[in-house]
Amino acid sequence: MNPKSQFQLSRLRAFEGLCLTAKDLGDEQSYHRRNLQRHVLHMHGHGIVQGLQVEIEQRKDKYVAVIQPGYGVTRIGQGVLLADAVAVPLEVPRQDGEYMLWLFHVEGADESDMRPIFDTGEQSAARTRETCAPRMHAIDEDQPDAIALTRINVRLGRMVQVLLPVPRAGRQARAAESYLKPRVVDFIRLNKAIVNNLFRTSQLAELDLGALGFYSALVSSEFLLIEEGTSDRVLYRTAGSLINYAHDFYNPLPRSLERIDKFKEFVRRVNAEVPGSDQGDEIWLRWFDKFERLLQPLGKIAEELEKTVEAQR
Repeated sequence: MNPKSQFQLSRLRAFEGLCLTAKDLGDEQSYHRRNLQRHVLHMHGHGIVQGLQVEIEQRKDKYVAVIQPGYGVTRIGQGVLLADAVAVPLEVPRQDGEYMLWLFHVEGADESDMRPIFDTGEQSAARTRETCAPRMHAIDEDQPDAIALTRINVRLGRMVQVLLPVPRAGRQARAAESYLKPRVVDFIRLNKAIVNNLFRTSQLAELDLGALGFYSALVSSEFLLIEEGTSDRVLYRTAGSLINYAHDFYNPLPRSLERIDKFKEFVRRVNAEVPGSDQGDEIWLRWFDKFERLLQPLGKIAEELEKTVEAQR
């Protein structure tokens, strides 16, 4: 369907003596469906509404996309529901490049309800069944009746999931939530573990202002991100604020673990590059890549402290 054709609505004009055909009844259904699609598209936009997270797994020599249940809206306003999680085998394309995994709206005859055709010996399905199907296409191919799920990079026969945001439907821009929000949540979790362990040592025997401010920021941010529907700007600004508090916390710490000493320099650089509040989402997204790289060293610090720090009596 041409996306523009859905806005050119025409409904059945009934009058006495009108001979109705199957096409007339189909057109009557199409009018109401397209009217609803137009409403959904203009009120809520297109993209993922809930769920539909994707993880690309390699099982032996095969790639599988595990898609969680969820709901989304295509670019022509059609709602698509995936009721249960599915594992979809992926064929590696012959040509290297970037691809998109889409969830398509699919319609087909429901053969569970067959009816006889008048004055013939034949039968036909009396219902249309709406389902969905995931398929992968090159990134530059337009798919108006599908929902973008995740980007996949193909190179030398290998497939790697590209963790960049995909469109999300809603009044606020929420493209980041599907991939960036878990990174902020991990940052909070790891830093809370580190601070809790350091509180058991003489380094934080006394509660100074930097430690108090950082821990308070972690807890308040955790509560802020509990609900689904966090906007892009809230995620970005939360990450920027946490880095500022992390800088004030880690840098005054006395020399202890070698990993923490190295981490201080990472935090200084990331904190120095936090965009301003007037910067666009694209600039914030590029900065967020640096923020995300802090998670691996943070995880190592948390593991090392868990093994080496003994409770202070």
